[in-house]
Amino acid sequence: MLKFKNVNITFFLLGILIIMGIEKGFFPIYSVLIVGGIWLLITSIGATNVRMNYFYSAWHFKRNSKKQIALTFDDGPTENTLQILELLKKYNAKATFFCIGHRVDENPSIANKIIEDGHTIANHTYSHAKNIGFFSTKTMIQEMESCNRAIIAATGKSPVFFRSPFGISNPKIKRALLKTEMQPIGWSLRSFDALLTSKNTIYKNIVRQIKPGSVILLHDDRELTQEVLEQLLLFLNEKKYNLVTIDQLFKSNAYR
Repeated sequence: MLKFKNVNITFFLLGILIIMGIEKGFFPIYSVLIVGGIWLLITSIGATNVRMNYFYSAWHFKRNSKKQIALTFDDGPTENTLQILELLKKYNAKATFFCIGHRVDENPSIANKIIEDGHTIANHTYSHAKNIGFFSTKTMIQEMESCNRAIIAATGKSPVFFRSPFGISNPKIKRALLKTEMQPIGWSLRSFDALLTSKNTIYKNIVRQIKPGSVILLHDDRELTQEVLEQLLLFLNEKKYNLVTIDQLFKSNAYR
């Protein structure tokens, strides 16, 4: 698998060879631009896809899980989260909620209900800013710590698990993770419920890819997700899947 450090070393050495080749007339001068462009493309893909583990290793999938699956919900808590919680209770399913800190401050009782219902609550930054990929290490640390403070105030729990907004990863987030000692969580199956408008398409997109050990990405701030969820829970029950939290799936502590 591609890693940022290894890619940099490879392209640095390749760049030296290209420059030497240009000096001797073996390569045209624009070869440097081609090599630089390929490096930029690989790094851009790695920065926008946490599943690649390009900058740091996250948990995405659990092998040999004996038909266990982890449902995860991003971007809450909102009023819609209450409906999600009712559906999960109806089907005796557990899930992990990656919460935005300012929404926890706005809805502390909903955040607390996540815990009361036996689910796991986790960190999804405080602001979920669209330009979060450009934040400094210091600002990322503040985002993580502020979100944890909001969750602690609402629930008494100090989360260990972190998911970056939009699946963004970069060296600054890696340094922030090391500083805060948080465990990054990705996903193996993306529902695209935040982008698609067809319930049927979202549902089919999930069930055709699902397998034991899957970590499914959903959003509890979307009414559409609520409508898809019951159909999905029926399917998973019929297939005898056990719906567990991230800490149960990976056998790890969710809180400090």
